[in-house]
Amino acid sequence: MEWIRKLRNSPAAAVIFASTLVAVMGVSLISPALPAVQEAWSISEAQASLLLSVFTLPGIVFTLPIGLLTDRIGRKPILIPALIVFGLSGGGIIFISDFTLILALRAIQGAASSAITMLTVTLLGDLFTGEQRRMLIGTNAAILAVGAAGYPLLGGVLATLAWSAPFACFLLALLVAVLGIALLEEPQRDENNSNSSIREFLTGPTPMTPFVVLYLAIFGIFIILYGAQLTAVPFLLANEYHLSSAGIGLLVGLPAVTMGVTAMQGDRVLRSFTSFQSIALGFVSYGIGLVAVAIADSIYIVAGALLLFGLGQGLAEPITDTALNERAPDEFRGSIMSIRTSVLRLGTTIGPPLSVGAATVFGYQRTLLVSGTGVFIIGMTWFTVRSL
Repeated sequence: MEWIRKLRNSPAAAVIFASTLVAVMGVSLISPALPAVQEAWSISEAQASLLLSVFTLPGIVFTLPIGLLTDRIGRKPILIPALIVFGLSGGGIIFISDFTLILALRAIQGAASSAITMLTVTLLGDLFTGEQRRMLIGTNAAILAVGAAGYPLLGGVLATLAWSAPFACFLLALLVAVLGIALLEEPQRDENNSNSSIREFLTGPTPMTPFVVLYLAIFGIFIILYGAQLTAVPFLLANEYHLSSAGIGLLVGLPAVTMGVTAMQGDRVLRSFTSFQSIALGFVSYGIGLVAVAIADSIYIVAGALLLFGLGQGLAEPITDTALNERAPDEFRGSIMSIRTSVLRLGTTIGPPLSVGAATVFGYQRTLLVSGTGVFIIGMTWFTVRSL
């Protein structure tokens, strides 16, 4: 396959993809372990979900300054320390016996994860162009999906041994950091543009409306992903179907299967639809999947609905990254992608407590039903009236 050949020819791409696999551990590995954490610490569902929220919260604040810094000093001097901090703060949790301190370490790890997440997509935009860039961004999303599919099962199995066992996996980030030091190349920069201010871009001739729409789409994507799939669905499966952590992990990982397959076809999708139409279709698929989960009366229907949810994720997420990268001037790419990651983190931070809060009042099934209906309407409306 073309992307395998590219990996052989570009060690930098291999490091980028390995960094993506590390970053996606932060939530997908821990999500199916939430019921085990709740039981081990004798805390509420809302308190257990803080393991996700405090991880995503720092990215809202710190990612933009990090992006501005990477435009000034380069990508590699930020990525390598971020991998080291991610590994040490996450792996260190296995030695901690105070839940408040665990949350503090998760916040530190989340800040490092935001930098990694932003820089992987930024580096793909820096080092590659055209169809090759679109292919590799799709491949990056597919690799993310492989991790998202495997990590919930792994996290669920490890959580049956001990609630803290999944956190040991974060130490793998240290190995990726070593590989990055040896293999990652620093993108060439135009020194004449290295001191350009983001204000010049914002006040320049480039239309801002497409960027605003893409950022809003990213916000919606990650509220849905983290609020519905990674928080509401695990608790629904535990409460309504009485599944173990391993069973929850298996089902929560299913959407990543169809996401990976769809993401790899992003270039073909864009031959038939615009990027904005493709994202809108993703929202339509999200909505149908969530409604189906809500009204399902068997675990097999839930499994099929989650696969449909993954189809929407594969349409929406990588294509927003491609569209942003293709519109971003080289000298501002780090800043533009850092805004993307800040918005992403805002969605991932709001999603879990919003979902749990609504479910406390209305129940998980009704919450997913209303959410899915709303997302479906948004997607259909956007597809028929939006033209950018």
